[in-house]
Amino acid sequence: MTTQNQSSLFYNSCTANITGNHLHIRGYYDIQTDIPSTSEELDQLIELSRHIGQQISLNVAATTLECADQRAAELAQQAAGHLHKNGKRPFTLIAPYGRLKIKRQRLRDPKTDKTIIPSAILWKTTQNRHIVSALAQSACEESQQVSFRKSKENLSKTANVDSLLAHATIWKLKQKEGRCSEKAHDQLVEKVLSEHRATLDQHGFLPPSNDAGDEDSTEVFAEEEEMEEIEEQADELYTYFTSESLKTKSENDMSESQVNVATTSDVKGKRVPRHVPADTILIQPDEVVTKSQEPGRKQNKTHTVTIETGWGRIEYLAARSSEKLQLLVAVILVLFGLFSGKKLKLEVISDGAAWIRLWVARLVGIDVYCLLCWYHLCKRVCAGLSGLGTSAEERKLLQKEILGHLWKGDVDAAVAVLEALLPRCRVKSRVQELIDYLIRKRSWIGDYESRHAAGLWIASTRVEKWNDTSVSERCKKRGMSWKESGVLAMALHAAGVKRNAAKNAKTEPEKHTSP
Repeated sequence: MTTQNQSSLFYNSCTANITGNHLHIRGYYDIQTDIPSTSEELDQLIELSRHIGQQISLNVAATTLECADQRAAELAQQAAGHLHKNGKRPFTLIAPYGRLKIKRQRLRDPKTDKTIIPSAILWKTTQNRHIVSALAQSACEESQQVSFRKSKENLSKTANVDSLLAHATIWKLKQKEGRCSEKAHDQLVEKVLSEHRATLDQHGFLPPSNDAGDEDSTEVFAEEEEMEEIEEQADELYTYFTSESLKTKSENDMSESQVNVATTSDVKGKRVPRHVPADTILIQPDEVVTKSQEPGRKQNKTHTVTIETGWGRIEYLAARSSEKLQLLVAVILVLFGLFSGKKLKLEVISDGAAWIRLWVARLVGIDVYCLLCWYHLCKRVCAGLSGLGTSAEERKLLQKEILGHLWKGDVDAAVAVLEALLPRCRVKSRVQELIDYLIRKRSWIGDYESRHAAGLWIASTRVEKWNDTSVSERCKKRGMSWKESGVLAMALHAAGVKRNAAKNAKTEPEKHTSP
């Protein structure tokens, strides 16, 4: 095979032989090129080395594949002696380093006058074209970060060709990966349910056929600018209360131990690392909303959850419905040993959506503690108080006052302050909705101050961060719209990456603490 690029000449040859289970490859290559004695010499030599490696890879792959094809044909003839050679059929194999064009042996059955290609049957490929799994995986990983068109450009650039895969082909590969992951989840659920269905049903872990929607998923504000402002206020308040709690704890510790000034710098600013107690399994369920391309549908909802144990195990899951997600969670809890006789309890931290509350409410015979995410609580308070019609300074003071009561779990005090504000509200409905919300979520509002001081989780930041990296950052840019299967494929791929990383990590509890 000879290729010329400007003043470069490249030639290589390769032979391959298979003896028994041994493959022997012998190759030869000869390169001649002109290089300048300038600063460009380094870059040219690097590019030349890459080009040589690519050409050798193509040559070796084509030679060994044709050798393996011949072996497959010989084995087929040994098994069925009436098969006769009937020419060779061209075949294209698409690999990360380029396209391979080889010819595969075709055999004809004189009894039926039908032909077969033994290597196509053995390798489970189509008759004409096949994308190798390494390239399919690279395409799926590439499209996880950038658009499908940009993925096409990057893969083609790596292979040094004009077009290695069409962007539509990359989309199909991503869809196929998502279907395979979803099918694997369904098979796991079926396998576990075949042994533990009675136990899970007894404790209420199996969802009913029709699950309720989420009336709380619609925020009380609609304008994008207003929502961004409220999110900024919530972030500021979240940081304020967590940092103030840390500051107060440090000051109290110093006062009680009567440490001198020289040691205060070592104490102040330290905090107890976020962790899950040894006898606890922490569940953080959520959903990601994206714009839909489906006819008659405005939004896609991808349901997600993280499950973390006190002994260092963690699982990331995604599903197309809350029912499927609940089944997956039930299966993982079985595998984590919830029903193995150990005294374990569940903690559920979430935004308090209706489907989550109804799911948890069905659980019986299990020690379950539910907590409303502190960030979502801050956000809802900011949204409700946006209807006051007061100055920004006064609104900030009221936000801190109301959240100060909720920080200690005192819902009655927070409601009392809000009720006193009703007569002078500009938009009374928003404040009244906030009052109703706090009363409705009373049982889910805990003592955040004590939990934070003890190093326990107070917000569903684990799953929220994962939602951002797995779906939002890829699927919500510039008003993108997606099919439901496309968003789910993104989430399932991200979950698979997390799962593979966990297999290679040490299962130490401190490895999965919050940031």
